[in-house]
Amino acid sequence: MKKGLKLSSKVLSRLLIAGLIGFVTTFTVYMFNLENKLIYYVIRPFLNKHYDSQVRDRRIV
Repeated sequence: MKKGLKLSSKVLSRLLIAGLIGFVTTFTVYMFNLENKLIYYVIRPFLNKHYDSQVRDRRIV
């Protein structure tokens, strides 16, 4: 009985620690608006470079 209780408390403590780390990480991303900064400084320039380098074969008349 003690062995099962010890194992379950060990698993529960690891889940709580993982949950706390996940919460702190997502809270930091939210507070500093990091997802939008990533899009603005990394993804958008890459997409602009990619689409500007494509050859266009249609013209608007």
